[in-house]
Amino acid sequence: MPRFVHALVSTLVASLQLAGVAHAQSASGLQMTPDSRRYLISKDVGAERWAISFNLNDRTVTGNVFKTDGSAPSFIWCRITSETPNAEPRQTSYTLDCSGADACAAAPCTSDGWKEIASGLVISGDFLLPKETRATFRGAVQPIFTARCALSGCHAGADPQEGLNLEEGQAYDDIFLVLEGSGAAAAAAAVVPPLRPAHDGEHYEIEPFDPSTSHLFLKIRGEEEGERMPLGGPYLDETQENAIRDWILEGAADN
Repeated sequence: MPRFVHALVSTLVASLQLAGVAHAQSASGLQMTPDSRRYLISKDVGAERWAISFNLNDRTVTGNVFKTDGSAPSFIWCRITSETPNAEPRQTSYTLDCSGADACAAAPCTSDGWKEIASGLVISGDFLLPKETRATFRGAVQPIFTARCALSGCHAGADPQEGLNLEEGQAYDDIFLVLEGSGAAAAAAAVVPPLRPAHDGEHYEIEPFDPSTSHLFLKIRGEEEGERMPLGGPYLDETQENAIRDWILEGAADN
């Protein structure tokens, strides 16, 4: 078993559980990558500095654990096994299985150095999301789509209107940096870094950080050509519109 595991287990349990997140000290910072696919997190956890990444694509948390005593850093890999979204982002909870390892001395590195250090560990959105996050996709936006848009004959099923499926599990891939009207078939071509600028007259269904050029949001607001959505009303209320706007302004991540 790696040298650091015994100490790291106690740090994990004490500092990452919902009741223990307050143990993370103030010397911390968090940034989203330009593609809205990862949160890069630097936190003081107890007597250690954690430099970790929350990868939204595969729902993993990985990175380095630096020691204040000057000893060699350790490494952590956690898989999110389940999550409970909440309209209040800080109350979202994640359940993780975590493994740890010491540094690989020389190639080839193998999986033998990785040992389980925690299973079923529950942490809150406070630890993984930026401070004062107002809306997440899974906690605020998808529930709106599910209740008001992903209905039979509308944006659901095998042949949704305009090729836009807003059902849970499909909606994000159909809207994030996908050109309006192109549907899911164009998603792979649309999301290729660096972001291809939309040409004159084009909009992405959702463009991160910019509600004013996000076609789906403009249709919800009634500010785009054609029928306002949801078709025939009743339309979204101010609270629902603001949740979608906030999510876009915060990067439109699959969070």
